Amino acid sequence: MSAAAEWDALVAVAIVGTDRHRPAPPQPGWDTWASSADQAVAVLDRAAAVVAARRAGVLPGPPLAGVEPAPDDPRPVCPPACTLRLQRMLAGEHDLLLAEWFERCEQVGARLPWVVLPGLLLRGRRNPALDLVVRRLAGPRAAWLAAVMPELGVRPVPAAPGGRGGSGPAAAVEPLRSPQRVDDSGAVVAGICGAFDERVVTWASAPQLRHLVAALDPEWLPRLIASLSAISFDPTTERTRAELLGFTEFRLAMLRELDATTAP
Repeated sequence: MSAAAEWDALVAVAIVGTDRHRPAPPQPGWDTWASSADQAVAVLDRAAAVVAARRAGVLPGPPLAGVEPAPDDPRPVCPPACTLRLQRMLAGEHDLLLAEWFERCEQVGARLPWVVLPGLLLRGRRNPALDLVVRRLAGPRAAWLAAVMPELGVRPVPAAPGGRGGSGPAAAVEPLRSPQRVDDSGAVVAGICGAFDERVVTWASAPQLRHLVAALDPEWLPRLIASLSAISFDPTTERTRAELLGFTEFRLAMLRELDATTAP
């Protein structure tokens, strides 16, 4: 009751201001906080004390009825850096690499970051190929989340592809795959750098170059980064060079972050 009375007095002062309404003396137990010579600062200090006391005294509410705990997943969780990079790709930055991120995540035996799972399930409603990948990597947690959060509008169990209980478009979903690896990554790197040296690269060729970089053997990415960084400035190719360099660095960092995740 003393906290409520103290709060009411402070609210009355805050509405009209300390210059027009002098704060009432604090009640016993709250006077420790009214130590500042500045009336405004003293009011803020007293208000902070009341807020802290009220929050500390709140009792926890009853547990939600009928909600089972999430299924246990023993796989190691992706490091925070992997989660941040996935969120950047989901926001549209270099999303060409999304399929490779999921493939490498599955290869290293890591589980999907829990924080992005609701958003991925929502995206899966419009992208069946992505939905299949997400549900496979999320395991039973995807069905659990769909069941406990019906507001997502996501089915706990999607229609099975390949004609096993599925029908319509879901039965003919093309799998989400990263670009197929090129046979000779060294030749591709040499060709990319040669095109820049000859100044025949245009901004219109940037999408095709990104697909080539996405298909390179990862061992050649540092070589391509070094070569692109050494190219001298040219106004006709600089925009494309900077874009391709950023894309290559992004892919290399993504793969290194995922490889740092070790299974138990």
